[in-house]
Amino acid sequence: MLVSDYFDSIENTEDEAVFLSGLYSLLEKDIEDIRKAENIPIIGKLIKAMLALSKSESIHEFRQSEHYVSIKDWSIKVYDLEKGYINFYPGPKHLKKIFTVIAIVIGIICIIKLCKKCRAK
Repeated sequence: MLVSDYFDSIENTEDEAVFLSGLYSLLEKDIEDIRKAENIPIIGKLIKAMLALSKSESIHEFRQSEHYVSIKDWSIKVYDLEKGYINFYPGPKHLKKIFTVIAIVIGIICIIKLCKKCRAK
């Protein structure tokens, strides 16, 4: 489920408070390591957004922040809100980009192999 869809489903419910407090407690356990990961390309934006989300009073407040754009297209799977079992993973938009890059790389490799065969003859 996309993060934006998940937020729509829990906003202004009891699950919203449980989600935000569970995320906060999950991230605060290893905050020093998480802060180091903020500088990693691509994933760093997600981490910054998760930290901002965990410190937000509500999802509505978080949607007004600059970080919402970084996280809204990711997918989320929540197993147990109270224990903080939450997974974020690339959404359809990201997967399309990943597959495009992989296809280009495979195409380039095939062209290089064909060129080597042509030169060998």
